[in-house]
Amino acid sequence: MNKLSIRYYSQDIKRHQHNYHQLVLPLHGEIHITLNNEFKTTVSTGSCIVIEQNVVHAFTADEAARFIVADLDSLPDNLINLFCPKISIDNRLLSYLQFIEQQMLLASDETLTHSTFDLFYLLLCEQENHSNVDKRIDTVITTVKQNLAYPYTLKELANIACLSVTQFKAVFKKNTTMSALQYLTMLRMQHARALLTHSDLPIALVGERIGYNDASAFSRRFNLYFGQPPKAFSKQ
Repeated sequence: MNKLSIRYYSQDIKRHQHNYHQLVLPLHGEIHITLNNEFKTTVSTGSCIVIEQNVVHAFTADEAARFIVADLDSLPDNLINLFCPKISIDNRLLSYLQFIEQQMLLASDETLTHSTFDLFYLLLCEQENHSNVDKRIDTVITTVKQNLAYPYTLKELANIACLSVTQFKAVFKKNTTMSALQYLTMLRMQHARALLTHSDLPIALVGERIGYNDASAFSRRFNLYFGQPPKAFSKQ
């Protein structure tokens, strides 16, 4: 099994099951799907539905919608026993899906096809499992990731979650085991390290990308977090 394909569906409701796992990842449009006559959801771009083997599923979609479908012999560990089978995917995998679409439409080289799947599976293994995270907190995390340079306040984050600041602080820590500001710092530092390692951006500009307009302040925070200065990771 272990293959990728581009699928188009119709507004006629289809229902079936299969003896392999399947992931449906929208490229354009959305799909309405029901699993085992119990779980109902709509999956759109930026999300993925995980259909375990032998699960009966019914689905319908606009005919103009397009999807990458992955048929898998086995699921990666991070997608096993999900509390919710609908997950968010990160920007790396979302961007790679666009490449997969073009690759599958324009080329049929078997070696390249296998390599394309292998990288897809590796990225799939890197997806964070937020299925057990409160949906309000998941929304906050998704919003923050979209603009790490923005100087979020606790009040603004709480508003995104539709909670009071006191409630938000408690719910966020319960779901992530850290405070919202600690989590935000983690995301910023990890992104900064990735930029330093994989791009030739100047250290000062990397700092600006995650909200530090003062290069010295960024270097101090980075050194405190990783125990090494930014120049230790920089390609410059």
